[in-house]
Amino acid sequence: MSSTGAFIIRAKEGTLVSKTKQTGEIKELVKKQVVEALSLWTVDKADFTVIRDPQYPVSVKLPISKEQYDLYSKYDLSRTTNGSVVFHVPVYIISFDNEYRDDNYVDKEVFVVAPAIDQKAEEAIVELAVESTKAAPPEEEEDENVEEIK
Repeated sequence: MSSTGAFIIRAKEGTLVSKTKQTGEIKELVKKQVVEALSLWTVDKADFTVIRDPQYPVSVKLPISKEQYDLYSKYDLSRTTNGSVVFHVPVYIISFDNEYRDDNYVDKEVFVVAPAIDQKAEEAIVELAVESTKAAPPEEEEDENVEEIK
């Protein structure tokens, strides 16, 4: 990995809170973000986890430029059957506000750290952060308790 930098995305309950780009080595930026998240963590209320996904897939529609090819080829680039290319970037999800609801573990607020590649990769990482903090739709949570009346 080069020291181009990383995107630091903060999401809370399905909403983008902040998005920054920092320069430096990604491993050091992850550690720095962990320290910040520790200061926001309520010890007696939530777990603190850092999950590393070394192969998060990012899909981009063809055609792509030579510059995009050069960027993406560093991340295990391959062509799909639906007119896109996919490449895999390492992402780090730092969860410091979460809870168990029934049998589900729910992240309420997270930081996601990933290499700063380009706009397409940034959009995919923002979507990951936002989606990972969305609450389950109420219909799904209530299905078990609803009695059908005939």
